Amino acid sequence: MKVIALKPNPNLYTCKSYLLLGDWNTLSDVNTLIDPGTDAYVLNEIENTHTGVGKKQIDAIVLTHNHFDHIGGTAPIKDKFNATVYANIKTNSLVDKILKDEDIIRMADCDFRVIHTPGHSTDSISLYCEKSQALFSGDTTLFIRDTNSSYTQDYFETIKKLSKLKIKAIYPGHGDPITEDPEGIIKYTLKNLRSCKIISN
Repeated sequence: MKVIALKPNPNLYTCKSYLLLGDWNTLSDVNTLIDPGTDAYVLNEIENTHTGVGKKQIDAIVLTHNHFDHIGGTAPIKDKFNATVYANIKTNSLVDKILKDEDIIRMADCDFRVIHTPGHSTDSISLYCEKSQALFSGDTTLFIRDTNSSYTQDYFETIKKLSKLKIKAIYPGHGDPITEDPEGIIKYTLKNLRSCKIISN
């Protein structure tokens, strides 16, 4: 699997968008965009990306959650490529298919497990590929240093869930990919959360 981090305009309120392609650009690959963001230039980047003979650049769009900085540019990309849009909830007419916890979705040339990760929002999902040990985490906060704050039970359960995964790389909704001890970061956060006040949702 190839992961292309599309470069957003730093002056725009947007997120990090990821284009997932198969290693060999075969016809069976499901070229997937995770979180279109709001930057119209992302569409130009996609159009200029070679995705193989006879393949359209985007087959599927996956939304990690329903916040404007992640979904604002969905419509023009969906229309341009006639892509199928996936999300955890059907918040508008752009969403074609619903993804639930533990669903399996094919992206690029890998099978990904859908993990419901509420905390940042109730509809947040993360996407995990066991084969490549890659996690696309959306806006789930993965690094907590403070031990004196309050967090929701949902968020605490999310971090417990993620701490059980074998992870080589995390691709967050904002910032650079995390490849240096990503498992250790999540376990450190879980340790600190255990010292925090956990409140019911």
